[in-house]
Amino acid sequence: MLKPIVLFSFGPLLYSLGLFAQTPTTSNPADRTEQVKVVVATPDHSSDTVIAIPPDTSWTGSIAFRGSTPAIDQTPGDVSMWIQAQSALNGLESTDLNPWHIVIEYDQFDEDGDNVHSGVVEEFWAGPKKYKISYKSDALNQTDYATDHGLFRLGDQRWPNRAETKARTEIINPFSYAATLLNFHKSSLERTFGTHSVNCVVLERTAGISAPTQYCFDKDSAALRYVRGEGWYQTVYNDIVSIESHHVGRDVEITDGGHPFLKLRVKNLETIPRIEDSDFTPPPDAVNLASQRAKGVVVKPINQPFPEWPNSLRGQHFRVDVEIVIGKDGHVTSAHAISGLSEAYKAAENAIKKWVFQPYLVLGEPVEVESRVALSNN
Repeated sequence: MLKPIVLFSFGPLLYSLGLFAQTPTTSNPADRTEQVKVVVATPDHSSDTVIAIPPDTSWTGSIAFRGSTPAIDQTPGDVSMWIQAQSALNGLESTDLNPWHIVIEYDQFDEDGDNVHSGVVEEFWAGPKKYKISYKSDALNQTDYATDHGLFRLGDQRWPNRAETKARTEIINPFSYAATLLNFHKSSLERTFGTHSVNCVVLERTAGISAPTQYCFDKDSAALRYVRGEGWYQTVYNDIVSIESHHVGRDVEITDGGHPFLKLRVKNLETIPRIEDSDFTPPPDAVNLASQRAKGVVVKPINQPFPEWPNSLRGQHFRVDVEIVIGKDGHVTSAHAISGLSEAYKAAENAIKKWVFQPYLVLGEPVEVESRVALSNN
């Protein structure tokens, strides 16, 4: 199987919230917006009703489409302000929304295109510290209750993995990845596919090498239609509906290096005009996560010094897996190599102990994280 080609090498890195049945007191279905063109990430050519965006399988750290030169906006804080403005138009993360309820079905695929996991994510949201998220699948069955006293978990105690997390965030908070980018600038770009054009915003690192992140929107509306995000992920949004002036894609597909990764379908989306506090009260046997480390969550490095491999190893190809603990301040507090070339253990551990990550937040508060990273010499 062909794999994406990286034209720049940085040094490797590996990173590795159930279904709750309830009927709202009243419901008002989301309004549909007129939807004509379907966006797909495929090498097939665009047609009158299809905008076909080719899969991204390589990048060079700079970006230019059809001779266009993006107009860079260097206004301080511009990216964060742009994210805030877009979150008020797309997704469900904005605090200006009334309480809402959503049900998302998802299918996950492996590199061969086989459906390996399926499940449902359901969320009742009444505020940043008043929500209930449930996962029910062949691999995970849990419900998280957010309260003023912390986050409580019923059922499976592991943290949702990358795919399970994306099944929620790609619809509810499509700008979550952009919010993790530091020292990036914003530029505008119009991309053309066949007879169709979309308005895009490109996010690139102010200095050094970065894989450009893109968010593309309908020409005639503010609806988000395409994201070139983290790694090789590309996300397309179709069947757009409107809920309190927020655009939400009900049919969402995510590819990874051109291969299917996730298919998401919003089965129910509604506002809830009346909230009962008892609906958000965790049962007595739910576990308080306040004093626990988060495990297996996606963490974002902001400083990654390269290892100084011994001279005797520099001509060799190898990989070292290292288990780490990240403190609340984002600094690595411990690093222990667990597999790979034993002669490279010390160098890998010494390098990773100097790494710094963005603090991982739970209900807005930083927590310790247990994770695993992989370093290799190629």
